Amino acid sequence: MENTEEVDLGDEKITKIGTVLPKEDWDLVRACLLRNRDIFACEGEVMPGIDKEIAEHQITTKQGMRPVAQKKRKQSWEKRKAIKAEVEKLLKTGAIKEVRYPEWLANPVLVLKSNGQWRMCIDYTDLNKACPKTPFPLPSINAMIDSTAGFKYLSFMDAYSDYNQIRMSPADEEKTFFVTEEGLYYYKVMPFGLKNAGAEYQKMVSKVFKEELGEIMEGYIDDMVVKSCNGPDHVSHLEKVFAKMRQVGMRLNPKKSFFCLSSGKFLGFIISERGIEAHPDKCQAVVNLKSPKSIKEVQGLTGRIAALSRFISQSAMLCKPFFDVIKKKTQEFVWGPECQEAFEKIKEYLSTPPIISRPVKGEPLYLYVSTNDDAVSAALVREEEGVQKPVYFISRILRDAETRYPMIEKSAFAIVTAARKLRPYFQAHSIRVVTNLPLRKALGQFNVAGRLLKWAIELSEFDISYLSRTAYKSQALADFIVQGTSGSFTPVEAVWEVYVDGASSGKGTGLGVEIISPEGDRFKYALKVNFSLSHNVAEYEAFIAGLQLVAATGAKSIRVRSDSQLIVNQILKEYKTQDETLIKYLRKVEQLIGGFDSVLIEHVPRGQNETADALSKLAKSGLDKEHPITVLEIPSPSIKLPEPTVFQLHHEEEWYSPI
Repeated sequence: MENTEEVDLGDEKITKIGTVLPKEDWDLVRACLLRNRDIFACEGEVMPGIDKEIAEHQITTKQGMRPVAQKKRKQSWEKRKAIKAEVEKLLKTGAIKEVRYPEWLANPVLVLKSNGQWRMCIDYTDLNKACPKTPFPLPSINAMIDSTAGFKYLSFMDAYSDYNQIRMSPADEEKTFFVTEEGLYYYKVMPFGLKNAGAEYQKMVSKVFKEELGEIMEGYIDDMVVKSCNGPDHVSHLEKVFAKMRQVGMRLNPKKSFFCLSSGKFLGFIISERGIEAHPDKCQAVVNLKSPKSIKEVQGLTGRIAALSRFISQSAMLCKPFFDVIKKKTQEFVWGPECQEAFEKIKEYLSTPPIISRPVKGEPLYLYVSTNDDAVSAALVREEEGVQKPVYFISRILRDAETRYPMIEKSAFAIVTAARKLRPYFQAHSIRVVTNLPLRKALGQFNVAGRLLKWAIELSEFDISYLSRTAYKSQALADFIVQGTSGSFTPVEAVWEVYVDGASSGKGTGLGVEIISPEGDRFKYALKVNFSLSHNVAEYEAFIAGLQLVAATGAKSIRVRSDSQLIVNQILKEYKTQDETLIKYLRKVEQLIGGFDSVLIEHVPRGQNETADALSKLAKSGLDKEHPITVLEIPSPSIKLPEPTVFQLHHEEEWYSPI
């Protein structure tokens, strides 16, 4: 927390103002706080509570659930003393009331706060099991953080006693009974520990500040922040928020509220005009950790890293050795050199984590993807004055069959993973994927099959374009690009095999394509043609479809096999092509072949092309909906076919017509 100066509001109410303000603005803020001193509560003050018309907590239990009375638990002397002090405080403020004959009964639980004091909660486990969850949604933390960063002045406010400002419904007070050494009590205000307390408080905040949220303030349950670009505006914004608080009876805790700071902690992050930073305490907690000595300690380490994953480039790749150790939990624990090396890299990275930038409305964002054998990663960045700044890092471990995806599909999967995780960013901005893989072909059209087709449809709702990494270089994320294997991608030298076949009859036309990767992965495509074709033209269409599909994988060396002797020999110039339509198809094939480094074309007997032949017949006849092979439809020919010639018949009188 930056330097602050205390301001005495009277009645032992002391709050703090940041010292970054110019003197004239600082005086304006101080005067504003003094004018609104009534919305600050002092210790032990009886709270007016939030207006019942705005919020009143009700506890609805599921039908047939019987009340549960917990047995009284033994507490240590220190905890008994803390419970007694808290009960006396709650009785004094009217938050609880003593009772004699409870039905529901729970025990107090003490949680040690960061300042060394105890916070008393009630163990409402049994009551919570009997209550359905309130469907009111909590705001997106990422969206709220992005919306708060980038402002010059920030005021962080904490509600006094938080949940206790909302009253309980009189009909449900008896469900909040708890037991102590001093007696039995129930809450007249909403206590900590209830299942739906957080949602109830958020609903109240959203209702009270519906005009201010997203514009001049943000509120996540009891954490509130007012944001402004200059001093006078900040005073005006504070006045509006204070007026709303006074109207509904909300009170602030002066000791935990800080006004007019240039940076501060909000929802576990450090936000400022510069952007979003990882909380230093969270980073230092990982840096100070010793090497884990058990599975439980490794799980704790991965949990800490997950909380910081937005700031860590390729976190899943770095943490892969840790996940391997966790998977072997039934075996003897071994923390090997690979784990220690990854641990040291994480520590080094978190010693100087990057500052995350806040996207500006309407600007395009750039997405870099990286893959290896075990994980996919992506970095979403924005560009400002020629410098690229990170917005979000995501990473995901590949599971089972995902590890066997070809590189082109892994990269496509990285984009899909990013779109799912960062959906609000993809919806609000144009996304430019920077890659040297042919992802535009793989995901930018619908003449593919299987996973790529599914992903292409999923991504079609977003405004995504693709830039060549060789034509668009960025030094800002050099580390990200270098670490990933796709960052230094070179064309695959191994040969891809392609089998093609076309089938045409009076019942329709179908095309079959089977592609076999150098690793032995097989990709099968059945394509139904929605226009009339001759058998030879169908063979050409199948050949063209095979070339287009294998090009989408990034292959540069291919071997294409077809059982059509005519088509193969025409392409190899062994046969002369005279038909005008076939000449156009031949030119199309030659154009596509030019996109590969090496192409070998072979004629094979039908018996060696059985899969492609079967696929073409299946596409022609149609498949059941439950068939594992997806049938794609080709709506128009690969070339522009000539219009049919129409002959006009003129009727003239014949010589033998009667005179």
